[in-house]
Parts: sequence; C-alpha cells; structure tokens
Amino acid sequence: MDFSNILQFTTEALMLCLVISLPYVVVAAIAGLTVSVFGAVTSIQDQAIAQGFKLLCVTITLAVSGTWAGSTVLNFAKRVFSAMFLNL
Repeated sequence: MDFSNILQFTTEALMLCLVISLPYVVVAAIAGLTVSVFGAVTSIQDQAIAQGFKLLCVTITLAVSGTWAGSTVLNFAKRVFSAMFLNL
C-alpha cells in the first residue's frame, strides 16, 4: 500500500463518518428545536423532557438506519483490508 492509497482511504473514511453520523445529528437537532418551541409555547423549562425526547428520536433513527450504517462500514472495511492484503 503506497501513500496515495492511504490518503484516499483516509479521506474516504472521514467522509464515511460524516455521512453516517449526519442522520442522527439532523434528527437530534430537529427534536431539540421541536422541544424548544414546545417549551417556549407552554412555559415548561424542564431539561429532562428535552433530553429524553432527543434520546428517543435518535434511538428510533438508529433502529431504522442501523443496518444501512453497519453495511456501509463493513463494505468499506472489506475494501481496505483487501487493498492491504493484496499488496503484500
């Protein structure tokens, strides 16, 4: 494995981390915004409600998209290991 392959796989790994974490971050941001608006309208300022709602939303998102994320990481790992061991 030469330097260009290492650089390519590193760049691809960083993009993969960004793409895989993006749905969870977006869901947490939307849930936080929703609870903030609800709290402002009803004057409820309890932080446990916001954290619990975000946790529930992110857990549901993880259950729905977990197989996609896992298969994407597994395919990337297979490509990296095959590139490493084929060039010995």
